Amino acid sequence: MNNAIEDSNIDITDIGAIYISNFLGGPLSGQLHLNSVVASMLPGMNISILRIETACASSGVALKQATYALSEYDNIMVIGAEKMTSPYIVNQAEAIAMASDRFIDRPGCPIFPAIYALIAQQYMHKYDIDHEVLERVSYINHKNANLNPLAHFYHKEVSMDAIKRSPIIASPLNLFDCCPVSDGAVAIIISKEKRSDRDIRIISSQFTTDSISITQKEDMTSFKAVKLAASKAYRESGLKPGDINILEVHDCYTISELIALEDLGFCAPGEASKLVNNGSILKDGMLPVNTDGGLKANGHPIGATGLAQVYEIVAQLRGEAGHRQVHDPRFGMAHNIGGVGGTASITILGVS
Repeated sequence: MNNAIEDSNIDITDIGAIYISNFLGGPLSGQLHLNSVVASMLPGMNISILRIETACASSGVALKQATYALSEYDNIMVIGAEKMTSPYIVNQAEAIAMASDRFIDRPGCPIFPAIYALIAQQYMHKYDIDHEVLERVSYINHKNANLNPLAHFYHKEVSMDAIKRSPIIASPLNLFDCCPVSDGAVAIIISKEKRSDRDIRIISSQFTTDSISITQKEDMTSFKAVKLAASKAYRESGLKPGDINILEVHDCYTISELIALEDLGFCAPGEASKLVNNGSILKDGMLPVNTDGGLKANGHPIGATGLAQVYEIVAQLRGEAGHRQVHDPRFGMAHNIGGVGGTASITILGVS
């Protein structure tokens, strides 16, 4: 919060409302009513504070809700926060599984690695790709994370050999196909009016929902909610996939990155592996993807993840991303998913 206020050059008393995103405060920490917890940190302000929860898409949706409120407030703070490593009340895997269908998915497929392993199996069979493509996705993300001082895997060198040899979690996914368990928090401030040359514009913020259970998906190799939200964002912004210079995708598992590239329209179904193999998604490639390391290596503190993506894009568009800076980006997109495509948030940002 303090860093966001300092960066914005406004006073905390200029904040009219706060939206806080969190998924697991109840089951892991035994603490809900987080809007009032934040109010306790700001004694005497008594402003409107609201908690948003849409599983892993919580902070992307919180940002969208905050944009609505700009009709009433000049400045709004959006906070994403998740504490996942403290002593917990409910087992972590069981708590995270609450983002899936309690009665349909969990009895036979209790954890998300198993669900995404099914998706990977379907995708690899349908498009005739092998695990080597997923290994490359993991390796690229870890190389990017080594340039990001805030990343979970910063200064933790991960070789291709280590990725290949890591233990199977749920076939075909191994350890380095899966994002880590991370703590994290992000705060950003959105304003009705431009305040400085460093301001970045929210060109479009959209979200869409779909059924919660994997058994209700028409196609396990694509997320309908993502395609619908992206379509709305492109339409509102007047942009198309070819206009996007930097992309943050929700790669909770490596297979998710391939599916995201296709659902967002950057390539045809089954063609994402070509973008991986030809270097297009590298930091210096045609479409830099997850320059912060993505969920895979930057980390996935669930309630903060969507805002962390926005933070990275803002840093890139400002030219303030340091060693991971890409060349002259003008437009960036953040893709944030809750559960197995149950909620999808798309944010497009651009240089003011």
